[in-house]
Amino acid sequence: MGKEKLIPIGALIVLLIGASSTVYVYARQVENIVEDNDDVEILTIWNKQYTLVEVFYLAEPRTFTDLNFSGIALDDLIVKSGVANPEQNDYTIIGSDGYQKTVTWNDMQNGLLTEERKSIFSELPKAFRVKDVVKIEVNYNE
Repeated sequence: MGKEKLIPIGALIVLLIGASSTVYVYARQVENIVEDNDDVEILTIWNKQYTLVEVFYLAEPRTFTDLNFSGIALDDLIVKSGVANPEQNDYTIIGSDGYQKTVTWNDMQNGLLTEERKSIFSELPKAFRVKDVVKIEVNYNE
């Protein structure tokens, strides 16, 4: 009678060890991919870091047919990143080369971010286009 109780308990312990080790190995692999891959592009929005895959999953698509650009809506991206009262703030968009432009909320509502990480604004001149966007800062207006 003792063996009949010990065998299922032993099998359960082996299964739990196997499952937990699989979860651990998978978590380490994902962590290493992000740490070791220089191709993973990070975009910082309001002091939160997102991969480009996350950013393009997070925000709704937008197309400017007259300018022949498509990407994601910058205003939707700001809202979904958790900025409180987004309409009361200005936003500084910073490129990898240090080039930056500050825009209003109204501009953000007419802006998009392309897959090439370029900011485009339908109502602003080309000088407001920032290439290789790496950061969007929130400038709180009080």
